[in-house]
Formats: sequence, structure tokens, C-alpha cells
Amino acid sequence: MSKSFTNIAQSHVFFDDSPGLKTYYEDWAPRYDVDLADQKWVAPRVAANFVHLLASAYGSPESTIFDAGCGTGLVGAFLSKLGDYVIDGVDLSENMAAEAARTKAYRKVYGGVDLSAPTRDERLDQYDIVVSSGVFTLGHVRPTALLTLIEYARPNGLILVSTRGSYATETGFEEFARSPEVAGRAALRFKLEDANYIAEEGADYWVFRKAGTRS
Repeated sequence: MSKSFTNIAQSHVFFDDSPGLKTYYEDWAPRYDVDLADQKWVAPRVAANFVHLLASAYGSPESTIFDAGCGTGLVGAFLSKLGDYVIDGVDLSENMAAEAARTKAYRKVYGGVDLSAPTRDERLDQYDIVVSSGVFTLGHVRPTALLTLIEYARPNGLILVSTRGSYATETGFEEFARSPEVAGRAALRFKLEDANYIAEEGADYWVFRKAGTRS
């Protein structure tokens, strides 16, 4: 078993322990990109291209993007090559957020933001598109964090979320995503099933549209 595989697996044990997860990522930040590349983690590229498609179909090249759980900034770095997007990002880890800031792809990046918290950080706006890649995975956030992401979308805004296969099975994400609690805030518009994510397994990619004044 490779060191990179072990490092990823060890991040999957922190459900309901945000301080422990933050500490793990603070230490892991310098090696994170290397470990994920070693395991053929393509989720950020998939998510960035998906956001670009959504902006092309429903928004514009100037759409504002919120990268929820931006990590080292891989989604933002890919997006910056696809369009003239305004991108803000947050991560639980200060060190991961600092790595994201170094990409120069983001307007604003904040560390220490827990997406499990039920309210929007007041330093941030509401956005045309919210994207979350690699956050809804084992040991990170519960499905209820989807409600927090919806708060970061403007009315009629889009929310794109990836759910690692084993995570979705263990947590019952689909049941929650289709629940009245979510439906009252945002409509599920699309589900891309079992798409590329990491070498070990695939993920589903979900698109929601927040409720607003037009359909």
C-alpha cells in the first residue's frame, strides 16, 4: 500500500470532529497535491469543466464562483484557464487555503471556515455557481452540509457537488438530496452517475438550482 493511499485513507476518520480534520489537513497541506496526483484524483478537473459548462449554458464567462472546500486551489486553477471567472474559496484548513491563494486564481480565500456550520460566513457573498469537490467524502462533512452550500448561492444560482461513491452509500446522501428539507431550498436538476473521481472509485456529481423568482 502506497504512502499516498494511506494518507488519503487516514483523512477519512474525522466525521463530526472538525478540529481533528483541520489539524490533519494543516499537516498534510505541503504534500496534498502530490498524494492526490499519485492516486489519479481527477475530481477537480471534472468539477471545473462541469462549472464551465454550467456557466456557458446558464450564466456567462463572468459568472461568480464559490469554491466550497477549495483545498490547495485545484478547481480554481483549472477554472482560471477556462474563463474570466471571479472565484472565492474557503477551506477548513488555514494551510490549505494558503496554498490555494498561491495559485492566484482566487479573488478571496479564507481558511478556518467549517462548512458543517449551518450559516454563511459574513465575509462572503452569494454566488452564481457554488462548487464543492472532494468535501462530501468519508470522514469530512455530513449530507446536511449541502444546506450550507445552498446558502452561498444567489437566488436561482447553481450548486455542483461531488459525492464519492462509498460516502454516498454510507451516509444516505441521495435520500437527503431528494428530501423535502432540500427541495424546499433548491431543486435537484441533474445527477451524473459514477463518473471519474479517483483511481479507487468513482463519484456522482449533483447539480441543484436554488429557489428564486424564475424557473
